[in-house]
Amino acid sequence: MTAPVETIDFDAVFDDITSRLKKEEKQRLLPAKVRLYDGDWNLRGHITKANTASFQFLDDETGTGSIEMPVDYYLSRWCIDVDARPTTNIHIAVDKDGARWSGRCDSVKVVTNEQGQRVCRLTFKHDREELKYILGYANPFLPPEVQFPKVWVLFGRARWCLKTTLLVNLMRLESSLWTLPDDPLDPSQWFNFDQSTWWQVVKPDLTPDNSVGAIVHSRFKNMHEAGKKVLADAQLTWEPRRYLEGDEPPWEGANLRHGCLVWDLVDKSGWNTGTAFKGDIFGGLIRELINIGGDGITETTQQLPDPNVPPEYYQPGKKGTLPSMPGVVFRQTEHSAIQNSEWEWKPATAVGFVAGGHSMPGVNEAISAAIQMAGDLIAAIIGIPPVGGAADAILKPLYTDMLLAFGKFKNIQRAQRLGKSHYHEGWADGADRAYTLAYLIAMRTAFYKSREQVRATLTVADGAPWRIGQNGHGHFFLGDRVAFNVLGMPAGKLYVERVSELTLSWSRTESPTWKIVIGQREPEDPVIQALETIQEIFGILHDLGVV
Repeated sequence: MTAPVETIDFDAVFDDITSRLKKEEKQRLLPAKVRLYDGDWNLRGHITKANTASFQFLDDETGTGSIEMPVDYYLSRWCIDVDARPTTNIHIAVDKDGARWSGRCDSVKVVTNEQGQRVCRLTFKHDREELKYILGYANPFLPPEVQFPKVWVLFGRARWCLKTTLLVNLMRLESSLWTLPDDPLDPSQWFNFDQSTWWQVVKPDLTPDNSVGAIVHSRFKNMHEAGKKVLADAQLTWEPRRYLEGDEPPWEGANLRHGCLVWDLVDKSGWNTGTAFKGDIFGGLIRELINIGGDGITETTQQLPDPNVPPEYYQPGKKGTLPSMPGVVFRQTEHSAIQNSEWEWKPATAVGFVAGGHSMPGVNEAISAAIQMAGDLIAAIIGIPPVGGAADAILKPLYTDMLLAFGKFKNIQRAQRLGKSHYHEGWADGADRAYTLAYLIAMRTAFYKSREQVRATLTVADGAPWRIGQNGHGHFFLGDRVAFNVLGMPAGKLYVERVSELTLSWSRTESPTWKIVIGQREPEDPVIQALETIQEIFGILHDLGVV
């Protein structure tokens, strides 16, 4: 007797497949979950009224995101009113289909066109940007002024080397080992090695490390630059993910604070364990294996309450503006002279900077003199020819640029204003030696470039009521300090900035109009920025008599 043949209910199978496909389609069409947080990762609200949104994931580079909301939306008003927030940083978390895009706000814009349409536009940088603000010290366990050995070198599997390098530098930053913590009066922040209180941690390796051999080296490179070539060779990908309340722990037994950024290196290419590099549609993909040998100082925007008219402005026919209390105030209303406006706020970035490379003048010379003196004295005692010069020649590669070659300055006020989650540190270009005049200038320049900024672009009608002109023919001109308030900003609050650009335009059919750029005007061409830096360096060298 033959066994009964199992029959297939094709209708039931078809219904099961279609219902599963409909469920997947429904999940795919669900809107993303978007949440805004302040600088300490306190929830401020869920964004449910977004006009447009776009968030970019990039492999081994910082992705960008943007979202537009109505300017009268409560979260828009919270973002625009910078001073009403106890911390200035704005964070976002976007969840969709199991993926999470989280990052820090790069700018806030209020845009108004001639039709009166107003939007609040937020731009963000992905959390991977944090790697560009973490420096890989030559010796993370010593202060920047004492770095021995002179280069951090780690040999091993690529994933282990990079994660270990990141871990020891996070340990230096999060434990406040050699620098002041964000709140020096909080004793728990001093020498803090409790990772449950850290804002960034490295996920432990819980899977076999099959990455290729690599050498990771750094002498005050940021972690992005230090690992760039290694990541390309090993085809690894940094995977930062914010841990938020309600999430599954990133690993079993993990005890992390809300808002902690968890770093992991993942191998999604499989190229060192066998993967496909070529093939065709007839024979399929060919699985291959490749192996590599083991040798492989701060300025902030000034703000003031809406001023009354100073006595100087009561004089009949008075034109001009006073820097201490600008008389030129642009308030945007339906009947004002402002036709188009764009307001932008950018938070500060790094709270600390490191500069240097060579020991400050006199340090290497003092060590050399001490070695030679000690060698000659010892030789004189035991009755042999002087050996101080020979000892100095042998030891010189070891002590040169080891002491006081680097210096770091941290702005506590900036760290507290940004919030507990912020960019840590950056490199200040332009200083070859620590604790010199060039070092101070480099630090000042770095903090200035990374400062909090507010700028606005206004298109105004001339003479309604302020005239643009010089030599008594106008109320203000290029370089004057003016105050402004555009639609969408908190009522009664004025921002004061200098006029950095004026553009006069007209046509056959349009009357002359002025386009005003208020605030710091940055050159957009990177070549121009590089030339300006070179010009400044040569100017300093010329003043010092070097060239």
